[in-house]
Amino acid sequence: MAALEKRLEIDLLQQTDTMIYFKWSSTGDTCVVKRDADAIYTGIENSFKDENLQSGELYTYTVERLDEEGEVKERIKMQTSTEDHTEDSINYLQQIAFTTIVSDSKIILAWGAIDGIDEYEIYRDGEFLDTIKKTQFTDRGVEMDREYSYWIRAKRPLEKSETGFSEEKSVAAHLFGFFNIKSSQEAASMEEFWITKKIAPLERLLADSPQVNVSEFNRVWDFRYTTFLSDKFLANPNLLSLNRYFAGDNRTFTPDSSHYRTQVNFSLQLGKEDSALELQKDVGMSVAYDWRKKFRKADVASSEGIQLEKVKEDERNVKVILKHSVGNPLTTSPNIDYDVSATFYRDGHYDIVGLHDQAPNHEVYLKNDKMNEWLQIHEAESKGLAWMSRSIASQYWRISNFE
Repeated sequence: MAALEKRLEIDLLQQTDTMIYFKWSSTGDTCVVKRDADAIYTGIENSFKDENLQSGELYTYTVERLDEEGEVKERIKMQTSTEDHTEDSINYLQQIAFTTIVSDSKIILAWGAIDGIDEYEIYRDGEFLDTIKKTQFTDRGVEMDREYSYWIRAKRPLEKSETGFSEEKSVAAHLFGFFNIKSSQEAASMEEFWITKKIAPLERLLADSPQVNVSEFNRVWDFRYTTFLSDKFLANPNLLSLNRYFAGDNRTFTPDSSHYRTQVNFSLQLGKEDSALELQKDVGMSVAYDWRKKFRKADVASSEGIQLEKVKEDERNVKVILKHSVGNPLTTSPNIDYDVSATFYRDGHYDIVGLHDQAPNHEVYLKNDKMNEWLQIHEAESKGLAWMSRSIASQYWRISNFE
């Protein structure tokens, strides 16, 4: 019986801030390596080192195995990234490299280890698959003609955070959990990490290697970030305040509601050489009531704490950073704080990371000129107004696509 032919696999992958090195199965055949649409290696060696890359950026590689006639007889594709240890990193999820490898039989996800995390929960299209200890997951039950969305979720004790004063914050969070009957000491002191990967159908990813499509340079991206309070009335955590209740927005998650605490919209129009960035920001009315829920006063907070900046633009992508800090104009309380770093690639990919307090509700949507409806890219339910305190553990999230 003839031995089974060895298939292409990525056997080793290493990254730094400026280098990606990988090895694949030694088959003895000539292989071609392409970065995006450009061939960067042809030969019988089974490794390649790509140097002088940009920090914290996505790169897509195709490894093609050729037959004796020079035709492609097997192809695998890998999207990975360099690490990012620059000072403007929004959070730890921006620093680590994330990798997706696809073939005609499986999808492999791999990510950098996060200190203090011992296990990760894996979901596919919202359905729980497994809890794993390793920072790699292989899904063999995939179909060629389906899109997939994977979630990787984990928690970490606040005292193991890289943020400043993490030990002091951990003590404060435990005290918060002790005194707040609606919370717990463990929950208040646990940071949450959510990673989402959206993957196009394998039959499309593994089709003939793409050529640069000039039309992609003119893609328009719309981004919407909304914070809101789902209740009709919310009790003030400060029991001594005359403002015993605040008006909520009385709704659930939806991209088009006109009721919110804050809403930020920006539009990014990519051009072949220059891009245009427009920002719209709005703050909802804050309304306070007495203990009988009778109206006391109302006001609108300043939007000056909402800032959007284009921090990088080159022939591959545009990167913007959004910073948000808006308070309650009716009482002394912590601000609604969040940070987002979003990189939009001219070939249609995006890589977005964010960090926010675990209150109020946060919802984030994305749309481009080829989409008819908003795509929800992040949703986090509020754990209560008291969770806006800086002493409580934060929520970290990241989403990217592989098209």
